[in-house]
Amino acid sequence: SVAVDTILAAPTCHACGAGPVWPVPGFAELPRVTSDAKPFRAGGRLGVCRACGTVQKPITPAWQAEADEVYAAYAIYHNAAGTEQTVFAGGGGFPASRSGRVVREVRRRVPLPAAGRMLDLGCGNGAMLRAFGSEFPEWALAGNDLCDTHRAAVESVPGVEGFYPGAAADVPGAFDVVTMIHVLEHVPDPVGYLRAAAGRLTADGVILIEVPDHRQNPFDLAVADHCTHFTLDTLRAVVAAAGLKVVTGADDIVPRELTLVARAATAPSMRADTDVDVGAAVATATRHVSWLAGLATQAQELSGKGFGVFGTSIGAAWLLGAARDAVRFFLDEDAAKVGQTWDGLPILHPANAPTGMPVVISLPDALAADIRTRLAPEIGLDRLHVPRAA
Repeated sequence: SVAVDTILAAPTCHACGAGPVWPVPGFAELPRVTSDAKPFRAGGRLGVCRACGTVQKPITPAWQAEADEVYAAYAIYHNAAGTEQTVFAGGGGFPASRSGRVVREVRRRVPLPAAGRMLDLGCGNGAMLRAFGSEFPEWALAGNDLCDTHRAAVESVPGVEGFYPGAAADVPGAFDVVTMIHVLEHVPDPVGYLRAAAGRLTADGVILIEVPDHRQNPFDLAVADHCTHFTLDTLRAVVAAAGLKVVTGADDIVPRELTLVARAATAPSMRADTDVDVGAAVATATRHVSWLAGLATQAQELSGKGFGVFGTSIGAAWLLGAARDAVRFFLDEDAAKVGQTWDGLPILHPANAPTGMPVVISLPDALAADIRTRLAPEIGLDRLHVPRAA
């Protein structure tokens, strides 16, 4: 554990309602990033609940103002012209859209009927609705989001019967599946939000949740508008507190993400099936913050010549903010991104990497090491730099 002598301003944990929430040293000095992959200024607070072990940003007026600032300029999947990112299982392998991979794997693990009604909460521009409708063409689909920016895109998805802006509790009707893909980490009251979502379920309906796994991905802690940073155990605890029972939970469907399916419990419990190791949670968060600080230092050491960055998602955006003047180009294997520009810099395929310049693989260290080995024949092992081990 880490010695700390102050408690964060928030008196209670927004996941379990208890606390106290203790600060993680060094976080306020780190550059941050937004959930739509844009650099964001340093600052903010990060803590760990000493009762339930949930890593979180306290819900203060300052945090809410920053989240509002992020959402006011939000540009979904802007590096791929609005197309959902491609994921590569195991750092390589067969590419697929994130939502498509989730739907196919959940279908394999959880029996679902040939026809039914599905509601996607926080539907964005309809990526999950498209993926679900492709896999379940007989289902009726509906989308919900706080604003109607992408109403036309959502309503154009085959099978969509309605788009409902506003609160989840205001969506009419009952649904056999309710999905929330990268929504819960943004919500200041995750238990209350899950309870409202459960109110939209049929008697046998299920909720599908997808969130980042901060234990596998230190960059998640630096996302300014993410207020809850989950592990599978803390996600299970929040689900249980909302009166739901876990059907299946996994950390291997999408790299560095958690997938969980739950349904209404016959006898709701305030406890998850497993207890969270609070000491381990504190140690992990502290180690991740130190790792991020070390990566920023590592980038500055390479800044004299300038360098390229492999990737165009959260980690790459964070590194761009940490060493903006030194970044010269980005590399990506996603066909939707290659040929685009980001912050005025080109996004290239690794086969077209400029010669002579270093490339930093801005991903968690173990994954970066695997990618370094795979890219070495094209770029050269000595030019590929991975983050130092945590």
